[in-house]
Amino acid sequence: MIDRRIACTVMFCVANLSYSHTAPAQSAPRITFEPYSLRTYDGQVHDIQLGKLAVPESRAKPNGPSITVAFLRLESTSATPGAPIVFLMGGPGIPATVMAPIPPYWQLFDALRASGDVILLDQRGLGLSSPKVDCPPLPTPFDTAFLTSHAALVRAYRNVVATCAEYWRAKGVDPRAFSDVAIADDIDDIRRALGASRISLLGFSYGTRLAMTFLRRYPELVERVVLQGPTDADLEYHESMSRDALLSQIARFAVADRIVGPFSRNLVDRIQSLLDRTASLPLNAKIRRARGDSVVIPVGVDGLRGLIESHLTDPRLPAFVVTTWFGDTAILTRWVEGMYNDFSGGAGTLMARALNCSGRPSAERKAKVDRLASRSMLGKAFDNFASDPAFCDALGGEAAPAPEHARIPLAAPVLFITGQLDDRTPPGNDAVLAREFARSVRLIVANGGHELLPYGPVREAVVDFFAGRPVERRALRDDPPRFMSIDDAKKPPRRRGQ
Repeated sequence: MIDRRIACTVMFCVANLSYSHTAPAQSAPRITFEPYSLRTYDGQVHDIQLGKLAVPESRAKPNGPSITVAFLRLESTSATPGAPIVFLMGGPGIPATVMAPIPPYWQLFDALRASGDVILLDQRGLGLSSPKVDCPPLPTPFDTAFLTSHAALVRAYRNVVATCAEYWRAKGVDPRAFSDVAIADDIDDIRRALGASRISLLGFSYGTRLAMTFLRRYPELVERVVLQGPTDADLEYHESMSRDALLSQIARFAVADRIVGPFSRNLVDRIQSLLDRTASLPLNAKIRRARGDSVVIPVGVDGLRGLIESHLTDPRLPAFVVTTWFGDTAILTRWVEGMYNDFSGGAGTLMARALNCSGRPSAERKAKVDRLASRSMLGKAFDNFASDPAFCDALGGEAAPAPEHARIPLAAPVLFITGQLDDRTPPGNDAVLAREFARSVRLIVANGGHELLPYGPVREAVVDFFAGRPVERRALRDDPPRFMSIDDAKKPPRRRGQ
């Protein structure tokens, strides 16, 4: 697979800017722009613009507090630019602006300027937007029993969410202000401020769920859409059987791999054996906490399922399975240590936690997925715990439900791009979402994983689609996955600069 490690101050109302679309009649918000020098990781410096826009924290309280959403604008190179292209990053919780310095992402954004302005939005609460609602470290040690069972993880993670929510409430921030609908309305405010009657959307992972929210809410305001790693709130309640199928595919690649093939011929059987053994005798991982001391973390069968599930496409998976099967917990310990210290450090941003309560899966989806989970070797998808009502209670209740909007066939043409080996937004999601569109193109990248926008042929397809050029018959193929030897898999992760 390709290496994806390699993304004068002016205040004015930009309704006067020249776009191919006319500004709407309603009063537009005001953006401030200032020069911004972006240095990409290849050492190049690019002069672009930083935009900031004040929006209501809650549109149900127009006279209440405001927040600031920020974005980078790459002005179009066209003499007659089309609709601005808004890039919606995934996570949730990853700012779009952190992707801009990464050379393959910059190459994509720069090429898209031929079609229109490119807007790299830091969604509310993230990056250059303010307030930036990162969660603080836990004041007390994180529960060492969090991997003993599904219920234990729910209890421990709820404490993380509650601590973060309490911290930001004390600062006057309402956790329920971070929702799919609120961000979609932020995007519309930016559209109006730019004086554009329509926009185009480029979404990756969670960004595709956000794009779908905007499309369903403002179907007439979207010109073209690209969804890479497509999903929505329903589809984020993951099916276990699709992960079993992915594990079988990974196992076949591992057997054919020069490095791990000799010890991967019975990879799936060894995983089942590990699960059976752990059901009666938990594994123990002695980890080093971020503060420097050590602690033993017991790992039950539910916890082991979750670790395997979250590392299905990790190049260390075959080495993990064989070493753990033989009683060597070195790789297991690294995985557990990273997870424990992430939770102890606050586990990211309040924004990401709150979004789980702003667009929860339907009862029908949950019932179907849970019914089929009993057939899965990995059981109920471990990360589905994030939809547990306990988290919404910790946040102070669910966000106000979105107004109902008829799901008529969406007129905007859409390009779906999915990786054959995507462990987050699997093939099939595109077919479900395509039912809502009058015109859609679906591209599956053979051997492709979750993050595909850095891949050259995918970038070309995205640029061509926004330019109105045909992409229907393209055959896209990534390199087969590669795996790490046991020795390499045991090495500590490299830090930046090493």
